[in-house]
Amino acid sequence: MSRLGPIYTLAVGVVMTAGLTVASATASPQIQETSAVPAAAGADPLATPGVTEEATPDATQEPEEVAAPEPEEDPTPKKADYAGVVDQNGGLIAISIRNGKVVGYFCDGKIEAWLRGTAADNTVTLEGKDTLVTAALRGGKAQGRIEYKDKSWRFSAATVKKPSGLYRATAQVRGARVVGGWIKLPNGQSVGRIMLGENSGEAAAAFDGGVQEWYGIPLTPQDPDQFIDSFLAPAS
Repeated sequence: MSRLGPIYTLAVGVVMTAGLTVASATASPQIQETSAVPAAAGADPLATPGVTEEATPDATQEPEEVAAPEPEEDPTPKKADYAGVVDQNGGLIAISIRNGKVVGYFCDGKIEAWLRGTAADNTVTLEGKDTLVTAALRGGKAQGRIEYKDKSWRFSAATVKKPSGLYRATAQVRGARVVGGWIKLPNGQSVGRIMLGENSGEAAAAFDGGVQEWYGIPLTPQDPDQFIDSFLAPAS
């Protein structure tokens, strides 16, 4: 029995050591290895996952300038000539437009009125001695009304081309001013009047387009391109 004592003692020690080893492995938590995920290039390691940072506007950036709208072009013709018959009067009226400048003439052989005015938005307004003319421009016509003293007539004047239209001639005779006016329509109808000074005058002969003789005085008719600037110039 004395020889087996140390053997029993050693065996008991081995068994106890193995039991302690098993107990320690059971009590210790398992450690799982995780592989490191590399961060995206340029990513903020402190940024909260799933939250996108909004771009902050640059306070120093100047606002874009908004272009002003283009002004609408005036539809009024730059150059046009109208002539036609005055209703319930039988006389003729002519209106000529040159870049916003307007000249007109109304005549029935007995009375006449030289007119000047403005044109805008397809409307013309002209004034003369005891006379007011207003008209709308549409469809190649000037349509409106003449007010002469205490009378009023309507008219419709179509666009015309030379030799039709308005003509004017001036001359000086013994210190007196002679002014002749004519209107000619495409159908050959014409009317005119020649005035000596302010109060004396008479109906003019039919307009033939050439120099007009009046009591031996030669009068050279001009179209609006030739006389409009001098006619509209302020009196000196």
